[in-house]
This record gives sequence, C-alpha cells and structure tokens, in this order.
Amino acid sequence: MLRILIIAENPENEIIGCGGTIEKLKKNKIKVIFTCKTYDNRKNIKKIINYKKRQELAIKVSKYLTILEPEFLDYTGLHLLRSDITKMAKSIYDKIIDFKPDIIFTHCIDDNHHDHRATAEAVFIATRPVKKISFLKKIYSFEIASASEKLFKKRRAFNPNYFVDVTRTYEKKLYILNKFYSNELRPYPNFRSLKSIKNQMQYRGNSVNLNFAEAFEIIRIVT
Repeated sequence: MLRILIIAENPENEIIGCGGTIEKLKKNKIKVIFTCKTYDNRKNIKKIINYKKRQELAIKVSKYLTILEPEFLDYTGLHLLRSDITKMAKSIYDKIIDFKPDIIFTHCIDDNHHDHRATAEAVFIATRPVKKISFLKKIYSFEIASASEKLFKKRRAFNPNYFVDVTRTYEKKLYILNKFYSNELRPYPNFRSLKSIKNQMQYRGNSVNLNFAEAFEIIRIVT
C-alpha cells in the first residue's frame, strides 16, 4: 500500500488538480494538507465563516472519497512573505516526517497565483534530498484550471510528462466539484467551469491516446 500526500493551497485545488487520480488510487493511504487560509481578513466575520465552511466541505470530501481527514496549516494566503514560506516549509517537512509518504502531489512552481507558487516552493524546500526523507520516491506537480495555463514566467508553459488515465474516474471528480465545491466553479467557457475542466481532462487524455487523463510534471522520481 502506497502512502500518498497531496499538498494544496486550499480546498477544491486537491480535486481540480488530481481528483480523478485520488479516486483511482484511494485504496492506498491518502492524505491532503491545505497550506493557506482561503481568506485572510480576520475583521470580516462573513469571510471567516465562509472559510470555516470551506474547511467543513474539505472534510466532507475526504469522507466521501474514504481517504484520511485533511489537515489545515492556515498560512496567510496572498499575504505570504518570504519568512512565511520558510515557516511553511518547516511545517510541511514535519508533516512529511510524520506521514512518510511515498508520493507527493502539489502545485506547479510557476503557477499564476502567488499562494500556489509559495506552496510549491515550500514543498520543494521541505523535500530537499536528505537521508531522513529517503522514503519519498516521487514528487509531481499538478495543473489548476485558470492558474497553470497562465504561468508566471514569460514563455514558460505547464509541460506535462506524466499522465494518469482517469477514464473511469473523471465523472466522480466532476461530481465532487459540483456537489461540494460548486461555489468555486464559473459558467462555461471559463476555465473553472465543469465543462472546461472535463474538456481539459479529455484533451490531456487524447494527447496520449486515452479518453481522459490528468496531467502532471515530474519533479523527482527515485528508483
């Protein structure tokens, strides 16, 4: 049985990025860690309540998928400073030491969103090759609709080189997004619409002669 850790910035990214893969691999031991608070303005009670609801939804999603209950690190999202990323890396490292994953999935380092990039950077700092984490064999970056196709660096493109066949599980991913995270979806043809997310999986699948796939960039594989 594999131990798989998904490290995402906030709830819904775990499903958009690799929901079909989670469903396919859920017989293994899978855990999700969310790094950031969805909203940072503590003076706005409505936003605080909304963030708590997002946490509750993420817990419901984990129960629905029959994976481990998620953890929340509650860093400050778009307000992250250099020192926060360093602290986040230490928090993630401690979680990795505790969980001992074989595989990690996380954000693309050049994602358009600062908090996504910060999460990826913190993961890469936390997973620098050292003897204490020699159990970690694979690290992959996932793509997030509306973020990874608009990458931060000029002329940089999300360039997947690892594909997971989700032909049998893509419908479950779409169902979860619609049932639990519908407030984060947008009308078609926005990238974050259900139809666009389905189209993206179909496009990624067709590019490797599959019906549907989720695509990832390989960061590290140790064999």
